[in-house]
Amino acid sequence: MTRFRGPAMVALAGVLLLAGCGGPGAEGGDGGGAATPVAVTEGGASPSSAPAPARDSGKADKKAAKAEAAAPSPFGTATLAYPDDFQMTLLAYRLTDRQPPLGEWAGEVYEVRYADEFSKAQKLEAETARLADIYASTEGVGFLQVRLNSQISQYDSSRGGYYLTAFSPGNQVSFNGKERVSLQLDNMAKAFFWPVDVSRAQEILEHSSRQVDIDTRVQLTGIQRRSDGLVIQGKILDYGIYSGRYSDERQFEFISLED
Repeated sequence: MTRFRGPAMVALAGVLLLAGCGGPGAEGGDGGGAATPVAVTEGGASPSSAPAPARDSGKADKKAAKAEAAAPSPFGTATLAYPDDFQMTLLAYRLTDRQPPLGEWAGEVYEVRYADEFSKAQKLEAETARLADIYASTEGVGFLQVRLNSQISQYDSSRGGYYLTAFSPGNQVSFNGKERVSLQLDNMAKAFFWPVDVSRAQEILEHSSRQVDIDTRVQLTGIQRRSDGLVIQGKILDYGIYSGRYSDERQFEFISLED
């Protein structure tokens, strides 16, 4: 242990005396609970010489909420319409700020892989350029338009409507491209029940055989890496419900979930 002698002891005693008399540091400290923030005035005035301003928690909360609302979204305003598995892989690469190995993937295409030595380089270049165009289509994407296949449940007469199995809470839409990507719709429960009166429900059943297509507009809200792959998060904005019969396609309903 370091020992303090002579003038050092005198100085230490002076500091302790000041602390005991209510100088800066007399209250609070590491062992006395949460410290209360105080304003230090200009000119070296002691914080204890003026009362600390009361905190207006309401104003602070409103200011924080306003700042959060003004923060730029990490997603753009473009819509990627009816993406296939490969496009969703490329979108996941872009959203996680990774550069996809387009040249490597181009080399795996059958026409390139088995091309002769005279045309291989040219075909590889053309295929890489094609994949680059697809990757470019994912720039600035903040919305998706996806078409989901769904069944409709038995009619719930107590609530007056059908349930759409595609929107069963906890479901995810999977895309199995170069990398497994899933789409998680956080407000599926809100879209799960489809209110329909009895007479209309009978007509829908006649023209659908319980198979419907749901054309869904989604706003992207986040992306996470999980043990089973990347999960792109979003919320349903609106959707149209169509007959799944190719020979009898018709729109049954259009529903908006926007606030």
